[in-house]
Amino acid sequence: MDRFEFTGKYAALLSGIEIGLGSLLHSFRVPFSGQFLSLNQGLILSRACHKSRGEKWSSRTPSGISNVSAVLKSLSPAGKKLTPMLAIAAQGNLFALGVILFGNNFMGLSFGMFLLSLWAFIQPLMIYLLLFGKNLLFMADYFIDKISKVTPVHEETLIGILVSIIAIKIILGQLVVIASYYLSDQKFKMYETKLLRTKVESSRKNLTPLRGAIKDLMNPLFLISLLLLGLFFFFSNSSASTTIWGLLRPLAGGFILFYLVRVMPMEGLSQKLKEGKFKNTGRALEKAIVYLKQI
Repeated sequence: MDRFEFTGKYAALLSGIEIGLGSLLHSFRVPFSGQFLSLNQGLILSRACHKSRGEKWSSRTPSGISNVSAVLKSLSPAGKKLTPMLAIAAQGNLFALGVILFGNNFMGLSFGMFLLSLWAFIQPLMIYLLLFGKNLLFMADYFIDKISKVTPVHEETLIGILVSIIAIKIILGQLVVIASYYLSDQKFKMYETKLLRTKVESSRKNLTPLRGAIKDLMNPLFLISLLLLGLFFFFSNSSASTTIWGLLRPLAGGFILFYLVRVMPMEGLSQKLKEGKFKNTGRALEKAIVYLKQI
């Protein structure tokens, strides 16, 4: 199997499992679903690295698979596109960095998985900082200070909880790398087949971009952040105009962002790849589409 066929095959596999696993997690409203999806991506990339060991292009395998899978996400007829594309591509390239630095071996895969695991926390934080700006930091500092006065929970405790959650994700990621070494072809095929055959439809799949954006505003994490921001302005004796502006800004920004990630015209991206400087990605994409149609 040549480089482009290999990359296309695993990119199609990653995309297909993302659809099945993603639909399953969202349908049952499993918390931290993005973390599970990133671990699944790490497993597939680790597996692909094993299978491509000895090839000259082995170190470029993770980034190639992830970039093609991200482009395939742009061809999705419904749902979010931009943020999942960013996550898939960024995580794949971070994983590839570990392989490039330390080689296609356990150390390289382990370090790549470490970087991949961190990105699933960094990207949401960047988005919320974009929506809420410096008010998010002021709000966090204000409530941590108030909570520490009435409970034994202090800033160090909350930071410790956050670090513990991240550490658990990193440990799970390392276990995934280890599992990828010991999973037989038969067991991996069973895992692959089970998720590819998942028929659970995501509740967001048939939403129009407008309704989807409104539904995204109902996300508990976004609503809690907005509520805490309102309480922050109220108890800090801010003026009415400051409070209204402070709440409308993330609300309007969130709606615009959630709407754009659903309607951004990404379909032309695949064709531009084949015609521009990224011909290799375009060739792998063609192979991936062939495999995806067979799934």
